[in-house]
Amino acid sequence: MRYKIFAFPASPKPLKKVLTPEELKEGGGFLPTPEWKNSFQLYNKGPWRDLSAAAIRRSEQNETSKYDMPDIVCLEEVESVEALRLFNERYLNNYYKYQLVIDSFDPRRIDVGVLSNFKMQSIITHMFEPMSNENQDYVFNRDCLEISFEVTKNKNLTVFLNHLKSKFISPFTPKEKVQQEIDKANDLRLLQAARVKKIVSSRFKADRFDKENFVALGDFNDTPTSLFILPLTVNSGMKNALSRLDPKERWTHWWDSKNIVSQIDYILLSPNLDLNSTSKPYIERRGISNRIKKFSYLNEKNEENKIKWDFK
Repeated sequence: MRYKIFAFPASPKPLKKVLTPEELKEGGGFLPTPEWKNSFQLYNKGPWRDLSAAAIRRSEQNETSKYDMPDIVCLEEVESVEALRLFNERYLNNYYKYQLVIDSFDPRRIDVGVLSNFKMQSIITHMFEPMSNENQDYVFNRDCLEISFEVTKNKNLTVFLNHLKSKFISPFTPKEKVQQEIDKANDLRLLQAARVKKIVSSRFKADRFDKENFVALGDFNDTPTSLFILPLTVNSGMKNALSRLDPKERWTHWWDSKNIVSQIDYILLSPNLDLNSTSKPYIERRGISNRIKKFSYLNEKNEENKIKWDFK
């Protein structure tokens, strides 16, 4: 949901162009009115919202179905709490009582968010984690959102929701600076992973670490053995829930142009959660690409899509 006031040409230096009322209307936007809802344009991404809702429902039943729906949903790339509430209302039949998004520093406004039917006992943002004492830049442009839920009267679950720095490099980057940008992104992802580990271990110290229920999860934008997320995936003391699956069943991302699949999304359980939750996780892949059929997975038996697994 964005104000559609400017046009942004695809160029190395995007220029803001104020749209005329006619251009705004042609682009599917609305002129602001006293009623704020008419001042927004919902982008035409209905099919993707349908896939997101189907993934949450985990069934082909209609939108009023509440079968097998999770009590807590953690999301990335949510633009605003208004968008999340509208999604809950229009696509999930208002199933979730609580919705949360905190605006962070991401220039594209893709924040982390939560839908829940458990009451949130505490909410802590780590978006103001400094790079260093001398530098005013922040470690997380998309936050490390810490939320404690009251699951039962005597038990809480703490979630650390993340969306780490991606590997994306702008196609407009000069060739001589591409490697520099890659190194910069890797360094930031490493710093973010190490800081998440520190945040978790500071919250659950000593013997509490093995006794409490907590989970660090989200899109880490890197593969399990990468040095740049190693502080979290290997050296944090938490257990990767997806490791319960066969290695070739753990993929959560498909690089379709190279036909390579890999795991970049994670659910890292505390020792106590890992001990008491032993079932295999379910990975929803609908929506990863329009080349993946609605309910089918890529597999090596499909001659059209012989996949390669990226362990790097």
